[in-house]
Amino acid sequence: MFDLAAVKEMWNNAWPVISLLLVCSVFSGAIILERWFSLSRAAFNREGLLARLRKLLTERRREQAIAQCDALKKPVGRVLSALLESGAQAPSREPLERLGQRLIRGEAASLTQYITTLGTIASVAPFVGLFGTVMGIIHAFRAISENAGGGPAVVANGIAEALITTALGLFVAIPAVVAYNAFTRKVDRITEDMEICADEVIDLSGPRS
Repeated sequence: MFDLAAVKEMWNNAWPVISLLLVCSVFSGAIILERWFSLSRAAFNREGLLARLRKLLTERRREQAIAQCDALKKPVGRVLSALLESGAQAPSREPLERLGQRLIRGEAASLTQYITTLGTIASVAPFVGLFGTVMGIIHAFRAISENAGGGPAVVANGIAEALITTALGLFVAIPAVVAYNAFTRKVDRITEDMEICADEVIDLSGPRS
C-alpha cells in the first residue's frame, strides 16, 4: 500500500541531494543536446573538401576557393579562408603555419565549450549520490535507535532514501560520461581534420619556403 506519509518523510530528509541531482540532470541534458547539434554542424568531409580545393588551387582560382570555404559556414571554412587570404602575401611558410595553428586552437576551444562542465557533472554526480546514500543509512540507524524492536518498517525510509539517491546519481553520471567521451573524441577528430586541411592548403597556395 502506498504510504504518503513515508514518502513525505523521505523527501524531507533527502530533498537537498535529490534536488541537486535533478538540477545536474537538467544541465547535463541541455549540454548534451547543444553540443551534439554544434559538433554535428562543425563536422565535415575532409577528403571531399580537399578534392574541391585541390582542383580550384591547381587551376589558380584562389578567389573561388575562398568562396568555397566561406560557403561551408563551419570552423574549417573559417580557418582555410583566412589561410588562403593570407597565403598570397606571406613571405614564407612559417607565418602561415603559425596563423593556422592559432586559428585551429581558437576553433578547438569553441568546440570544447561546455564539455568540461559535462565532465565535471559526470565526475561529481556519483559522489553526490553516495552522500545521499550515507545520509540515508544514518537516518536508518537513527530510526533503529529511536524505535528499538520496531522491525524492518522502521528502517525502510532510510534504506529507500539511500537507494534512490544512489540510483539517481548513477542516472545522471552515466549519460554524462558517455557523452563526454564521445564529444571529446569528436572534437579531436575535427581538430585533426582541420590540421590536415590547413597543411594541404598551405602546400597548395602558400610560399614554398
